[in-house]
Amino acid sequence: MPPPAGAQDSAPQTSDAAAPLIVATKSAPPFAFVGAGGEWSGIAIDVVEAVAADLGRTVEWREETLTGMLDAVESGSVDAAASAITITPAREASLDFTFPYYTTGLGIAIDPSAGSGWLQVVRNFFTWQFAVAIATLSAVLLSAGAAVWAFERRHNDEFPRDPARGLGDGFWWAAVTMTTVGYGDKAPRSLGGRIVGLVWMFTSMLIVASFTAAIAASLTVGSLGNPIQGVSDLRNVRVGVVDGTTSVDEMIGRDIRITRFDTLPEAFDAMLAGQVGAVVHDRPLLQWVALQEYDTLVRVLEDAVGRQDYGIALAAESDLREPMNQSILEYLRSTRWTAVQNRYLGNN
Repeated sequence: MPPPAGAQDSAPQTSDAAAPLIVATKSAPPFAFVGAGGEWSGIAIDVVEAVAADLGRTVEWREETLTGMLDAVESGSVDAAASAITITPAREASLDFTFPYYTTGLGIAIDPSAGSGWLQVVRNFFTWQFAVAIATLSAVLLSAGAAVWAFERRHNDEFPRDPARGLGDGFWWAAVTMTTVGYGDKAPRSLGGRIVGLVWMFTSMLIVASFTAAIAASLTVGSLGNPIQGVSDLRNVRVGVVDGTTSVDEMIGRDIRITRFDTLPEAFDAMLAGQVGAVVHDRPLLQWVALQEYDTLVRVLEDAVGRQDYGIALAAESDLREPMNQSILEYLRSTRWTAVQNRYLGNN
């Protein structure tokens, strides 16, 4: 006997709202990692757990690679992906993302013991900073020499009228006067020349002090430690990056030579072995691995490179995006979010 009309409509239906959220993730401490109890922990894990609880759902975690996570979301085999996933234009073209729950930048890790010693001092003789200091000093000496030659050329045989020889002799006089060598082979005799000489003697005291400091700095910067102090210094070395991450695109966009590695520890090991000069990666991940596994061996610079926004990856036009966004905004204003940051990142 066929069921009465309307009976099928009144039968209970299985709702997706009651099913667990299937979320792909990968190890990226402190955002996602397997804790001592064998369960997933971290900043991103807590965000998803809080959002799922707000939506009345549980979470089923599935471990994937970075590429595997994004492919699984796009194919619909998982509901979402969460780890240290940066929102980029390329990823946004095929996926949707929630509101960013964490904003950071790329960090630069260096070997603090690299680049020290006399070899670095010798190399600094051939740096751009040293060349600029010498060129500026030469220009000042030439200016002083030209001034005294202009007064002495008609009255003093020690400063010939020929411009090439005269300026050369003026340059020599300015140099020996500034260094207080005082050979006495050339000396101004005219009133104007002696006034120039007197002014130059006192001016030289300041110039010697300033240029001594500038030249010393150009020679010693990096000789007592790693010469890499910011992103501009990365052009002089090969940089280690983790393949498939946003650091690859950032370094290529800045025309910086890179070597790709599968994991961050591999990149650190290569840097300590002298194969790369620095490692660039998401700053909080860089700090975590440096502190947990390379304490005192690796230093993370203060400056961050670019901007990285972390979000939860969803399928394009996913119905989860709007309710998740509302939940994330509430979560970011809660004391729980402050406690999570303090737990994994410290009070700062």
